[in-house]
Amino acid sequence: MPLIAHALFYFAYAVSSTAVASALIRFTDAGTVQAILAGLAAFATLAVSHAAYSVAQANGALDRSEKRMRMDMEQVRTGQRRLESHLGVLNAKVEDLDYNLHEFTMREAALPPPQPMPAPAMLENRMVEQLVEKLGRAVDARIEEVRRVLPFTGGPRRTIDFVRDALTEGRIELHLQPIVTLPQRRTAFYEGFTRLKDETGRVIMPDEFLAPAETNGLMPQIDNMLLFRCVQIVRRLAEKDRRVGVFCNLSPRSLGDDQFFPNFLDFLAEHRDLSGALIFELPQAAFLVRTAAQARAMGRLADLGFSFSLDRITSLEIDLIDCERANVRFIKADGALLVQQLSREHVRPKGNVTREIAPRDIATVFRRHNIELIAERVEEEKTIVEVLDLDVALGQGNLFGSARPIKDKLMLETAPPPGYFNERAAG
Repeated sequence: MPLIAHALFYFAYAVSSTAVASALIRFTDAGTVQAILAGLAAFATLAVSHAAYSVAQANGALDRSEKRMRMDMEQVRTGQRRLESHLGVLNAKVEDLDYNLHEFTMREAALPPPQPMPAPAMLENRMVEQLVEKLGRAVDARIEEVRRVLPFTGGPRRTIDFVRDALTEGRIELHLQPIVTLPQRRTAFYEGFTRLKDETGRVIMPDEFLAPAETNGLMPQIDNMLLFRCVQIVRRLAEKDRRVGVFCNLSPRSLGDDQFFPNFLDFLAEHRDLSGALIFELPQAAFLVRTAAQARAMGRLADLGFSFSLDRITSLEIDLIDCERANVRFIKADGALLVQQLSREHVRPKGNVTREIAPRDIATVFRRHNIELIAERVEEEKTIVEVLDLDVALGQGNLFGSARPIKDKLMLETAPPPGYFNERAAG
């Protein structure tokens, strides 16, 4: 309220108080002093009421201002998160551009000196030949792509025979998918995936070979092959001074295999210097029902310095103390699941955590137990904004890069020597 309005109100209160005093003198037996005191009392009452009203009005305005300020701050934070996400995309594109420019420069440097321009007829024939050759390569590549992704249609017997043949003949590929920091999107880890190939070169996905391999006790051999290659990859990354680790999937059955695990442990003891860069990944369901033998095996790996990650998360109501005790250092959950359970369903991990804790603070609670959350299966940019609002520091998904096979040359260089697994099993 303007100062002039306040002054007019107080002037009116003074006039009213004078009128009250005059009325008391004129129409009652009250003395002059009593009338003046009554007038002053009336003025004080009006002034106090006016002040109380002014204070209430000021408090209301302050509350509205504070609410608007909070809304503005939230808009600023949302804008900042979106800006960080866009900057991450821009950084990734700049890095890709630098890499492509470097590749182009290297290829151009290796080109032979330019040849004299052929005659027009020869030039036309060469262009036609190049076009036909290019179209042929494109058709062949498309046919190969379709052939590689066709589902494996063999029966149960043929499937397990195929798995045995692939192990015997070394038709096992290692595919790597990046795990990136957020919002920078710089590669911090890779996850290794096992892919088997049939005799025609078609890739067979895990959902087709895992069940028969588990049933027939072949998962230890598959895990051993994956482990050997992951170790070699980590070694090569270390040679390039790249502080990048590799997540290596491990079957729970391998942990409890009395014949496989001792050799597995011996091999890791020989490479315990890589313990900070090699993380073993288990499904959440298998971790929750692990046997005493599997728990002891995990403990022996932890004694060597190796840590674990849990994936295929169905609920974030996780016992953090149990995970920390088992040396679990990463929890990988679907990005959409993180947002749904933490922000909308108010699911909270087990421990000294109340449901009133803000969703953004949950990642900090995990870090207090030496566990880092990873948002996986991220496919869209809008998921990144929601995940960043949860203070999740790592992400994985096709948005950042799909799982790709390592180069053929590297596949050969990281393959175990002939008879390697038989020699270890015999030892």
